Amino acid sequence: MPLRASSAPAAAPHHPHRDDADHPARQGRQAARPSAPDRCRPRTRASAVTWPQQVGDLLHPLEDYTRLHAATLRRHGGRVLDLSFPNPRFLHDARPYEVLAELAARTDPLDLRYSPFGGYTSVRLRIAAALARAHDQPYTWKSIIMTAGATAALSVTLRTLFTPPERVMLITPCWMDYPLYLAERGLGCDLVPAAGDKRLDLAAIEHAWTPLTRALIISQPVSPTGIVYRDEELRALATLLQQLSPEHPAVLIADEAHRDQVWATTSCPAPAAHYPHTITVYSFGKAWQMPGQRAGYIATSPQLAPCLDAPRRLEQGMRLTGHAAPAALLQHLAAALCDVSFDLTGLADLQRHARGELAKYGVDVLPGDATRFVYARCPTGDLPTFVSALAQRGVLVLPSTVFHEPGWFRISLNTPEPEMSQAARIISEVAHA
Repeated sequence: MPLRASSAPAAAPHHPHRDDADHPARQGRQAARPSAPDRCRPRTRASAVTWPQQVGDLLHPLEDYTRLHAATLRRHGGRVLDLSFPNPRFLHDARPYEVLAELAARTDPLDLRYSPFGGYTSVRLRIAAALARAHDQPYTWKSIIMTAGATAALSVTLRTLFTPPERVMLITPCWMDYPLYLAERGLGCDLVPAAGDKRLDLAAIEHAWTPLTRALIISQPVSPTGIVYRDEELRALATLLQQLSPEHPAVLIADEAHRDQVWATTSCPAPAAHYPHTITVYSFGKAWQMPGQRAGYIATSPQLAPCLDAPRRLEQGMRLTGHAAPAALLQHLAAALCDVSFDLTGLADLQRHARGELAKYGVDVLPGDATRFVYARCPTGDLPTFVSALAQRGVLVLPSTVFHEPGWFRISLNTPEPEMSQAARIISEVAHA
């Protein structure tokens, strides 16, 4: 089942900083800004697009790919080299599984009681202390709201702290559902392409800023590219945000879901250490290699603008949105492991092997220092056809259109080295077919 050529979101949120001068966004920057509710630009040239339609447009790319994924599994069965979604088939560090088994064996009914909407206080105390050491910030237990993973953390944050017609800025490529959450909430959304090396483009951020912009979402490390922003980049970003929003400070939302998968460098600077108005969202599943065990948190910077009253509002938001804190056992696991440094030797070895194999076949791979992803440039001019052709050969990779960028594909390192070598060979053969 081939991917449709239109798998890029047709009415997706707008990239406001492009090179061609006659792009509608360029014209829009010079004309009066559209009045609310201008949800996500650009609208189609023929007519305005209402936000429910945009939600559908944002849903379609991944749904199209999921159909291709299912058809490939039916066709190839257990022979599939599934490098699409990050579901590893082996463990680099078994300790989370061992601790989980130990906790499950000795729990009693009180250990599994209902927790407050923000999570157990004892768990929040442990996590706040660990995060305070990691970020060098005075977090307290009230700063931490336990959530069912980073997706719930993002959803609750956006639904609780922002209201239409306010706008949120994203740096592309980015996680697939940031724009979807904004569109569902009715918030405006501006997509700003990263620089050519996929690092922050401060000039583009400044160019795209509007009077209604209230927040910027970044991931650190960056998903899907594996880039780790340096201290000097985050300092420069903090200075720019302070200049752009001097009266009502913009919120920086830092998605740190991959923070504990930094395999090629010794540091992963915390955005909250550089910009006081930061909200951090985190998922334990990546570090534990349990992506389906949804556990994470929202951490509000102790220096966040008091007028936001964010900790109280976010805990209320957990109730209002129907989100519950993670399952009791997962909260206890988070408390037990929040100070543990995981063994990333196996991930580092697999990253170097996969990158070396792809380079051997001439595949252009973006340098990265973190995550279990490899981000590579599509070697042909037709990304949907390339991804579909790989699927025909039993190799599943994700097209970058789901990350709101054309021309690249993402590999998840789910299989051991021999299978990665096989996948690299097939990628080369499809590229040169």
